Amino acid sequence: MMILKNIIRYPIKGLSGEVLKETKLNSGSSISYDRRYALARFDTNINELSPEYLKKTNFLALVKDEKLALLKTCLDHQDEKLKLYFNKELCYEGFLNNLNDLEKLSIFFCKFLNIDLEKKPRLVRDKSKNKDDFKHSFSDIPDKAISLISLETIKDFENKIKKNINFLRFRGNFNYVGGKPWEEFDWVGKKLKIGLVEFEVFKRTQRCRATTVNPDTGERDINIPFELNKYYGHFDLGVYLRVVKGGVVKQEDKIEVKI
Repeated sequence: MMILKNIIRYPIKGLSGEVLKETKLNSGSSISYDRRYALARFDTNINELSPEYLKKTNFLALVKDEKLALLKTCLDHQDEKLKLYFNKELCYEGFLNNLNDLEKLSIFFCKFLNIDLEKKPRLVRDKSKNKDDFKHSFSDIPDKAISLISLETIKDFENKIKKNINFLRFRGNFNYVGGKPWEEFDWVGKKLKIGLVEFEVFKRTQRCRATTVNPDTGERDINIPFELNKYYGHFDLGVYLRVVKGGVVKQEDKIEVKI
């Protein structure tokens, strides 16, 4: 039996996630507030009134900025108050709907990542009239998707390279146990049911340099893409889901593949 163990969303692209006990999903949408915000690089051109997909290199992200892994995020979604912690100490506090606080946030990241103040990043979001669950998601792919990762697959990978791999390296939304390692690749093009919610598995997840970062130390200690290709002949781990029929998904929900 396959069981959903973790539900995680990442409100600010590149920063730490929030563990949820359950989440309500609408057809055609991602997890509410997942990648709702991003920190755009100084030369990134984005229209917040009608945002479109941009590559991750346009934003602060682990693919280039591994030190981001050392920040722990606490965001109150009601009043948009953000707290950032470094080595368990508060290092930034402010509101994401306050221009002065946003300027301070930009300066904080310049200092934290040693970026020239003339090239300071800025927080961006979807300012369109879309409803919250249909806001633009600053995902690594253009689709409104939820990433699913098998903890059995990660165990198999660990055994191959003889190293421990923290599942948080892969920044998945759903992590599950049970089933056979790597069988999730066979689900592409099939329907999946988690609790009462139905999904379409539409794509394998290709891994990039961001996964080389240890989420605990902020160091690049395992070349995940290299090791995947060495032992399995590809760069993929995990799959992307599209919500077909909405509802509530909870931790410990059963996962079924629909034939």
